[in-house]
Amino acid sequence: MKKLLTLGTALLLPAFMAGCIATGTFVFVFDIEGNQSSPVSILAQMVDLTENDEYNDHKDKIKSIDAVAVVGEITNNLPAETVGQIWISDELYVTPDEVRQNATLVFETPSIPGNSTIFIDWSDGLSRIQHFDELKAQVESGNFIVYGISTGAFDLFFDLNLIVTFTAGV
Repeated sequence: MKKLLTLGTALLLPAFMAGCIATGTFVFVFDIEGNQSSPVSILAQMVDLTENDEYNDHKDKIKSIDAVAVVGEITNNLPAETVGQIWISDELYVTPDEVRQNATLVFETPSIPGNSTIFIDWSDGLSRIQHFDELKAQVESGNFIVYGISTGAFDLFFDLNLIVTFTAGV
C-alpha cells in the first residue's frame, strides 16, 4: 500500500507542479496623477499598458482580468463639496459633455468635502468600479484614455493608481 501511495504521489506531483508553474496571478499598476479645475473641467490621460513591464511580460498569456481597483488620494482644494468621476474610452474627447455621451463611467468617488483629502483604499476602490466588462476589455486592449471629470465648481488633485490583477499562463 505504501509503495502504491508513493508511486501515485510521484506520478501526480509533476502534473500538479506544472499547473502551478504554468499559471499565476500578477499585478500591474498605472499612475493617474494630475490637477483638474474649473473652467478646464476635464483631465485626460492616455494609458499605454505596453509601457508596463509586467503587462508586456504576460500580455499574450492573460487568461483573465480578475480585479481592477482605483486606489489613492483625491484632494478637493475648494470649500464646496464635490464628486469626482473616472471615465474610459479609446477615443479622444475634449469636453465633459462628449465624455458623458460617448465614454464609459468606471468609477465614482464618494463625496469629497471642501478643502479636504480623501483616501480610497483597495476595498473601497474595488467596490466603486462600474461597468467592469468594458473596463476589462479596455485593459485587455492595452491602450485607452482615462478621463477625470467632476460635478459643479471644482479644483481637484488626483494622485491615484489603477491596479489590475490578472491571471496568466500557458
